[in-house]
Amino acid sequence: MLTLPPDDDTLGTIVGGSIPSEVVPGVVYSLIAPVGHGAMAVAFYALRIAPEGECPVVIKVLRPWFVRQLGSTAALTVKKEAIALGRLNERVPATPFVVRFIDTGVVAVQHGSDRLELPWVAVEYVHGGAPGTTLAERVDHSIRTTGAAFDGPRAAHLVECLATGLAAVHEVGVIHRDVKPENVLCCGYGDEEIFKIADFGVARPVGVAATFAGMVVGTLGYAAPELAAMDARAIGPWSDVFSLAGVIYFALTGEDYFDVSSPGEAIFAAVDPARQSIAPRVHLAPDLRTREQACRSIDYALARATSAKTEERPSPLELAGMVVPLLREQPRWARTTARRPAPTQAQVAAPEASEYTWTTLRHPGIGRVIRSVAWDGDGKCMAATSEGLSFWNGASWVDASLEGVGLRTGVHFVQRVAAGTWIVGGDAATYAMVSAEGVLDVRQGLDPSVRFHLLSGTIEDLAVLVGASPDGPPTLYGLTAGRWLKPMPLDDVAALTSAARVEDARWLLAGRSVDGHAFAALYSPLDWEIERLAVHDVRAFLACAGRMDLGVGLAAGTSGAIARWTDEGLRQGLLDRSVDISAAAVDATGRAWAAGAGHIWAQDPRGGDAGFQLVWREPSFPAPVISLFTDLGGVLAMTADGGIVEGRSRRGSPSQRP
Repeated sequence: MLTLPPDDDTLGTIVGGSIPSEVVPGVVYSLIAPVGHGAMAVAFYALRIAPEGECPVVIKVLRPWFVRQLGSTAALTVKKEAIALGRLNERVPATPFVVRFIDTGVVAVQHGSDRLELPWVAVEYVHGGAPGTTLAERVDHSIRTTGAAFDGPRAAHLVECLATGLAAVHEVGVIHRDVKPENVLCCGYGDEEIFKIADFGVARPVGVAATFAGMVVGTLGYAAPELAAMDARAIGPWSDVFSLAGVIYFALTGEDYFDVSSPGEAIFAAVDPARQSIAPRVHLAPDLRTREQACRSIDYALARATSAKTEERPSPLELAGMVVPLLREQPRWARTTARRPAPTQAQVAAPEASEYTWTTLRHPGIGRVIRSVAWDGDGKCMAATSEGLSFWNGASWVDASLEGVGLRTGVHFVQRVAAGTWIVGGDAATYAMVSAEGVLDVRQGLDPSVRFHLLSGTIEDLAVLVGASPDGPPTLYGLTAGRWLKPMPLDDVAALTSAARVEDARWLLAGRSVDGHAFAALYSPLDWEIERLAVHDVRAFLACAGRMDLGVGLAAGTSGAIARWTDEGLRQGLLDRSVDISAAAVDATGRAWAAGAGHIWAQDPRGGDAGFQLVWREPSFPAPVISLFTDLGGVLAMTADGGIVEGRSRRGSPSQRP
């Protein structure tokens, strides 16, 4: 039992303590530091310590005054969140657009003369990094660094994430009732950015009728007017749509849709049909400001979503269908502009490698061989293994169904398509798109005797698949807009181990030649050309990585070989001749990362292209690292036997509200 002084209602004295899981034997939550205080609860950054490894989580503990005053109703608040989030974990993979529920229970404390049982809930820890963890922080960061709130494509992605997340929440019979910018958590950057709905403390699962003793729920300016009436029959999914419209307006303008300061003002503004337009807002992005018709159409969609008549409001996905095409549409001049890093990325400096702390999320050994890994922006991943498809949910491995694909254990590659969506493929020239909704599409190449083991690029745009028939050499299969290009067999290559897109229509390849020496080349599928690169005379190049937006490629191989390619040429080095470099990555700043068994190196920003330093070494990880995932403040590495290590910059203090 933990002991609290009588005057400690913010639970500050329990930092450093631990809470055992009531569900999973051997699991303990170590409370590291508070990350947020609310009226009802305190949120702590904590480590979930289990025999298989450690992972960061957020523990939300109800405050003593709330438990003392409301009794069983206080415990019901945690029960609501556990029900709301727990139902979403039943699918594998679960939706990435809602924070993942991990565990729940009660912790006994002696608070003055009272013995209390404080309910708690553990949810995933979302690391937002320098641009911010909440949507409010990211919009503010965008305004400070670019002079504008979210541009059209970024806002479209936000709307799709939140609409999909709310649809999943509503599908399991839950109404959130407090959707607002502070309750949208963010992680990842650029194409890997993900927005998650958080804080279900006032959610109402179907069948749980109790409320908070007559307390008004929701947030001024975002809560639908029917929430103030406290009439359960009037509240429904349409109430969250009202709030979602306010969040969309905020993301586009940096301002509240309803500028109100009291419940009375909020109700009056909500029932008044007049609505603000996005067009005159000072922080509206330039790509939208010049498109008057699009602005008027977005205004109409938001006005309809916040109608005082609930029957007029669209569903979350219908609202997304109205808004997203308008946000994604670009003026003609923008379509021909060369791709560049997002301004919010370009203006965030890479933290020095010495600032990283390292955590073993999963000790090696899961009884299967990891063949291919594809990470999502929130640190979850899909993996092709010797036993089929597996999903890492941030705390444990779970099997993912291949029903409808037909590959069973014959899955050899996996690639991320978008947040929560992957392409998997392998035997019989088969590949399929999978997500939390199941198998979305199954396709097959022209020759069923071919086994695909690599995919790089975008299937609907331009992609390269690597495959081979039983008696044939590795062959490159180009695919453009769904049409197959002429295959290119590589008769002088024994194995192709990796492919990475480095320009719009050019790929970096890595492997081993039939003469037993390393192979690296640039492949242009539209021109059916391949250009071999003069690289170190080592046994093989095992991995490569690239960033098309930066025009950078990185190849890594045996005996510590490393080669960095740009349009200015090739620069090479040897990191450690005793280590085979089996994984590579390039982060959003252009910094290179490389890894081998028990080792990770990072490029030193002060050392130029050839300057690397060893940032992690662990002899208990003897298997090759087969995958590296990087963002601006962290890196994840996975070994062939399922070991996972995470490095995070100590810079900043990402927050999560209770």
